[in-house]
Amino acid sequence: MAGGDFTRIAGNVAALQALNSLSMINNKLGISQLRLATGKRINSAADDAAGLGIATKLDFKQRGLGQALSNIGDAMNLIATSEGHLSNMKDILAVMKTKAEQAANDTLGADERTAILTEVQKLNAQIDAEQSQAKWSTNSLLGTSANSLSFMIGVQNTDVLSFNVAGEVFGTADTTSKFDSAGLGVDARVAAAAAVAGQAGVGSAVNGISGTVGTSVNSQPLADAIATGHFSVNIAFTGAGAGNGGSLVATLVDANGTALTVDLDGSGSAGGVGTAATMAVATATATTTVDFGNGIKVDVAGLDETKNQSATYSFNYTSATSGGANAVDTIAHAQSFMTSIDSASTKVSKALSYIGSLMNRLSYQEQSVTVAQTNTSAAYNRIMNADMAFEQVEATKYSILQQTATAMLGQANTRPQNILSLFR
Repeated sequence: MAGGDFTRIAGNVAALQALNSLSMINNKLGISQLRLATGKRINSAADDAAGLGIATKLDFKQRGLGQALSNIGDAMNLIATSEGHLSNMKDILAVMKTKAEQAANDTLGADERTAILTEVQKLNAQIDAEQSQAKWSTNSLLGTSANSLSFMIGVQNTDVLSFNVAGEVFGTADTTSKFDSAGLGVDARVAAAAAVAGQAGVGSAVNGISGTVGTSVNSQPLADAIATGHFSVNIAFTGAGAGNGGSLVATLVDANGTALTVDLDGSGSAGGVGTAATMAVATATATTTVDFGNGIKVDVAGLDETKNQSATYSFNYTSATSGGANAVDTIAHAQSFMTSIDSASTKVSKALSYIGSLMNRLSYQEQSVTVAQTNTSAAYNRIMNADMAFEQVEATKYSILQQTATAMLGQANTRPQNILSLFR
């Protein structure tokens, strides 16, 4: 610090030093007052450049964690909605089991068993309603395995939880089964056959469509798919060349021309389900029969591959709900139906167990994210926000120093006047 020379009045060094000190005090007092006014320690990047960079990242993280908590809450509500519908289904299945057990008793006549069947079918309708109503926004919660939902439950791209009840219960390879009465295998039926009638075809090489719907459990998907109405089988060859083989393609369509998903090979297995039956033809002339399941067969003997022949064969299908396995008209059928209900109950219980495990996981994730958000917020607070008690002490200190520096500046400005006494 420069020393003041009392006798050199042209340069009042003492006053300049007091002025510099006052200016510095004013700046620090202004900083403390701004921090007290805003509550923030960092009000501009110049206050703490490194701290601002760190705090910005922490702010991003705490906001992301806050949204993750919101997502978790929404996910838990969505899953709880599924649980509610599945719980209702389980109660309905319990009633159906009681009714089927009641029907497995020869103290009942045909009329009583018909009444039981009617009541069980009403319960089927409610199961179907539960499945269709299990929605969140437009998302089906108890649909097929294709209705998989994902929840972002963290701040990383990998923090994703998948929700797929049908995939867990029926398997992801099964893209058709859902939690309705048909998917659960408890759609009550009467032991009657559906019939094919009113054949009318084009193409003399096609012998025709024949058969009636059988009564096996595998016959139901086709009966449900085509119901009652007018349908066609479109037949065409792919490939060319006499004796070189090729493929015969047969497609079952409805009156609108929409291809139907059916049991194409008649086996009742998942591998035979699709919309177009493709069969190899080893010789120039077809000798095979295309089996759509349920007794719906198309005899294509004589269809000539070398001529690229095609045909459309139309028919009317009158459905009377095939069944037997899920009927209650006899003790045997009722007992078989009880087994189907037990299987369905197992599937619903598995779904509820799956939902329970997800809810538990989300609860733990919610606790973890809450702790992370709290600590991230605390770290951000220490960097960005002012310690109000400390800043008040600083403001008081600099306010006093401001007053003393102002007084000293006034005294320093009057000191050169003392030199006038030398000229008297």
